[in-house]
This record gives sequence, structure tokens and C-alpha cells, in this order.
Amino acid sequence: MRFERIFEDLEGQFAHHREEEIRAVSEELTRAERARLTLADRLRGAQQRRLALHLATAVRVAGIVQEVGPDWVALSDGAGTARAVVPLAAVGVIDGLSPRARPAEESLLSPLGLGAVLREIARDRSVVRCETTAGTLVGRIAAVGADSLDLRPVPTGESTVASGSSLLTIATSALLVLRHG
Repeated sequence: MRFERIFEDLEGQFAHHREEEIRAVSEELTRAERARLTLADRLRGAQQRRLALHLATAVRVAGIVQEVGPDWVALSDGAGTARAVVPLAAVGVIDGLSPRARPAEESLLSPLGLGAVLREIARDRSVVRCETTAGTLVGRIAAVGADSLDLRPVPTGESTVASGSSLLTIATSALLVLRHG
């Protein structure tokens, strides 16, 4: 009888240690999986959610996540009229992002890079508002290069461009948000 209790106690200890080991391995796998997630993965998990992106000291963009590329995110105002394209490199803080992620192969991912998206906007010939690290510029995209875009300013009171400028080149690394629509 005494041996039976000893064996039962040993079996209980073994089962407890096995459960603890399984829990530790599971937690480690979860941490390793989380460490591989990119900001784009997390943004794909926020499809159709309203987020606020803080880009610079005074620049904040709020909207509903519509599309995510490898290096950009497109937000809409919800009415479908205005869109903002934000380079992921410009994002400092995101308010409202859940810990959920979505694999890269799901539909919200666009294979297009930021340059391709900017060229698509340029084809529309719509007036865009570019908030950059150097100020706010308003105009039409004339051309898009590998790491810059040319903007033809339009006369408005909101532009920080000196009047008479025929073409401005913006380094995409300085672009915080491009609003259009």
C-alpha cells in the first residue's frame, strides 16, 4: 500500500513536470513566432480597423486600414473619398493596433512597393498633399523615381513652397504621408 502511494506520487510529479515543460516550450514558440512579425504583418491583421498613426512631432494620420504593402499602408476616411498613403519607415507610434497579425499571403497585402503606388497616384493626375520632414507641399506628382518623386506645385495657401517653383523633388525617405482623393 505504501509503495502504491509512492508510485502515485511519482506519477503525479512526472505529469506535473511534463505539463510545465509543455507550457514552457509553448511559451517559447509563441515568443519566437511573435519575434518574426513585422509591422506590415500586424497592420494586415488590422484590416478595416480605425487606427491613428503618429508620424512626426505634429503629424497624425487617422483612418481605416485599406491596403498594406511591404513598405507602406493605405488608410481611408471611411467614406471612401480620401486616402492617405504612409511609408512604414515614417511611422513612429500606432494607436489602436491589436496584437493580431495576418500572414503575408492574405489578400490585404499588395505586392506593390511604395514607388509603384506613387506612380499609380501620379497617373490619376490628382492634386496631392505631401507632408514631409521639410514641410507640407501641395501639387501633382510629375514623376516617380526609385527613391524620390517630382512634384509640380499648385497654387494654394497651404503650400510651404515658394511660388514660381516649377518642379520640386522629394526624397521618399522624407515623405511622412501623401494624401489624395
